[in-house]
Amino acid sequence: MKTVMIVDDEIDVIEKVKSFLEDEDYKVVTATNSRKALELIDGDKEDDFGLILIDTSIPSSEKSSLFSMKPKSKIKMDNMDDFLQKPFTKEQLLEFVKKRI
Repeated sequence: MKTVMIVDDEIDVIEKVKSFLEDEDYKVVTATNSRKALELIDGDKEDDFGLILIDTSIPSSEKSSLFSMKPKSKIKMDNMDDFLQKPFTKEQLLEFVKKRI
């Protein structure tokens, strides 16, 4: 089972994403801020996560989105394929996650 971390300060977004992913048998860990996320990752535990979804803004835009990253990867935020613009449907989220895990 793949584990996905969701980092977002909006509880309703966390609950929606968590529900969508758990329906597809993903294990989900959540954090409402970056400090909590870093505590969960804490060194060697980083490999436990197949994907981390982080609430952020799209560069050069005022729109909010989820940014995807794999642990221990070099972050390049210039690739627009790594962003899922909010709001999104369950199908859009699942396709987005499946392509990145």
